[in-house]
Order: sequence, then C-alpha cells, then structure tokens
Amino acid sequence: MSTVWDLLPAMSVFAFVTAMTPGPNNFLLASSGAQFGIRQSLRHLVGIRIGVIGLVLLCAGGVALALKQHPELYRVLQFLGLGYMLWLVVKLMCFNAIGKSGSAGKPLSMKQAMLFQLGNVKAWMGSLALVTSYSLPSHYWLSVFNIVVVFTVFGLFANTCWAGVGRWINQYLNTSLKQRAFNVSLGCMTLLSLLPAITEMIKL
Repeated sequence: MSTVWDLLPAMSVFAFVTAMTPGPNNFLLASSGAQFGIRQSLRHLVGIRIGVIGLVLLCAGGVALALKQHPELYRVLQFLGLGYMLWLVVKLMCFNAIGKSGSAGKPLSMKQAMLFQLGNVKAWMGSLALVTSYSLPSHYWLSVFNIVVVFTVFGLFANTCWAGVGRWINQYLNTSLKQRAFNVSLGCMTLLSLLPAITEMIKL
C-alpha cells in the first residue's frame, strides 16, 4: 500500500511542471515584474499562492464535484471569473511606458490575485488533478496537506522566476514602442491561455 511519502517524488515533478509552464498567473507576474519590480509584485505573488491553496482545499472538500453536478452554478462562476480575467488582460495591454510614475496604475493586490484564481482554469485543473491523483483514502487529509505544501513550495519558486524574468527583460525595454510591444505580447499570450475556458463556455 502506498504511503504519502511514496507519492512525494511523482507529485513534486507534477507540481513543478504545472507551476513552471506558461499560464495566466505567470504571464501577469512577468508583466508585473517588468512594470513594478519583484518587491512591488510580492502581494500579487502571495495572493496567487493563497488562492491556489484555497482551490486545492475546495477540490479536496468536494466543491469542484458539486459545481460539476450543478452546471448552472459552475457556469455563473465561469462567466464571472473569465470576465475578470479578460478585464485584467485588457488592462495589461493598455499599460503605458514601463517605469513612468502613474502610467500603469499599481500591481494587483493580494485580494485581486486570490479572486483571479476562481476563474483560472489552469489552476482549477491542476488542483483537481493533484487531489484526485495524489490523495490517499487511508490518510486523506494528511495527503492533502502534503499536496498543499509541495504545490505551494514549487509555486512560489515558479512565480518568483517569472516575476524575475519580467524584471530582467525590463532592462531591454528602453523605448516606448518596445514597452508597448512587450505588454501587448504578454496580453495576447494570456488571452491564448484563456482560449480553452472560452471554448468550453461556448459549448455549454
């Protein structure tokens, strides 16, 4: 019989790949890192991790299954979450010159980043996959605790790397045209990462 420790290596690999691959959170963090710096983006980063922990716990508690059994509630959540995410994409693409005071508002707050996860399909799917694949009926909540710890550790590392990449790229954004192109490019990539959610909603 498997123990929670037996699952740790495979779970760590899955968590690392899921956290590091491109997605809405990482694209927005890269933009925030370039726009405001890593320190100013910390509330955004912490909000992401708290929001994802909340999703894991919701999935572990059966909320994800309940939403699937009540598609009308799930659809409302999708509309609200996707609408908020699209608004953030538009805001990102409308950023002005990086580093100019007042040109791009301020980074996402912890609360905004937490709420963002409710409409983040990648975060929902990753959380559900972790809970269904790496939880053990014999030690259910202990295994869920391990999932939260592992996913948080790798998530913090990955999110910090993406914010750092944005900050590093900032040194090459020395003209308004380059800055605008960078913001629009990240906005387009974020929008592409939302296409699965948009397609699913159209089919409903």
